[in-house]
Amino acid sequence: MRLSIDSPAACTLAKTSLAYSCVFLMLLGSCVRADELSFADAVVTLSATPELTESSGLAFSIRDPNCVWTHNDSGDRARLFSFDSRTGKPTGRCELLSAPAVDWESMTTGDPDRGELIVADCGDNLARREFITLHRFPEPDPSKNTRLDPSQYDTLRVQFEGGPVDCESIWYDVERAGLVLLAKGRLPIAGVYFVPDDSWNGDATTSTPAAPITARRIATIGLPMATGADRDLASGNVWIASYLQAFCFRRGEHANLAEQMKQIPVAFDMPRLRQIEGIAIDANGRVWVTSEGSPATLAVSYFLKTDPAPVRQVR
Repeated sequence: MRLSIDSPAACTLAKTSLAYSCVFLMLLGSCVRADELSFADAVVTLSATPELTESSGLAFSIRDPNCVWTHNDSGDRARLFSFDSRTGKPTGRCELLSAPAVDWESMTTGDPDRGELIVADCGDNLARREFITLHRFPEPDPSKNTRLDPSQYDTLRVQFEGGPVDCESIWYDVERAGLVLLAKGRLPIAGVYFVPDDSWNGDATTSTPAAPITARRIATIGLPMATGADRDLASGNVWIASYLQAFCFRRGEHANLAEQMKQIPVAFDMPRLRQIEGIAIDANGRVWVTSEGSPATLAVSYFLKTDPAPVRQVR
């Protein structure tokens, strides 16, 4: 979500973020660095879609592993675009009719057995929103143009434990059976929140939205400015993107998600794209990132291999 560069709020936010970023850079040395980076194994331009000007969320299709879904940041209507990840050519679209789109920031595949997508209208730069909104629905055919009416998708209002939070990163945790949300902290401190599957009422035909449920804080990590996240279904590794780096929190032998997120992650330098906003793991365990860009033909996906060096445990 953009703020006017002349507004007092934007000036304050910029100064605060700069100060905290300096602190974070000093702390970054505590991350384990990958021994060998493997960026730019492939570069794909998402083409022929002028409406896609701020590619933000990113998720690979369950129905067709070669296809990837994305959506615009704030300012667009409630819709997704699908592309062939090998060529960058558009394959289909999906629009959620009557759904609001205040600040769509992230998306993810849900329970693979149910074949779902989850989209998060969760951006909140000034941390003022009373609640955010999640939408969940069976993944449509990525090779077609689909329009879903409100009876075809579930909507869940969510408030964060402790008060409003700016959030741009979600992923689905199969082991815990629920959605994980990560705060985009200005400080190098970010809360990890959890929404279990049973929070959804499962009745998409209800005309009156239910009261917000509370996302419980389950962990805190030393990471600022997270812009995207995903979980590798095969390995259980969690990948988090920021503007400059990607961080891998390996599943390993950790007892649960909270313990997994307490470890020192492996850090990878990001390619120098305009503004990295999304990250997703494909069926082969490769990590893709996408950046905002206008025109949409300049929106590029990169991937790197998920073979980081072993993680040094906290003592």
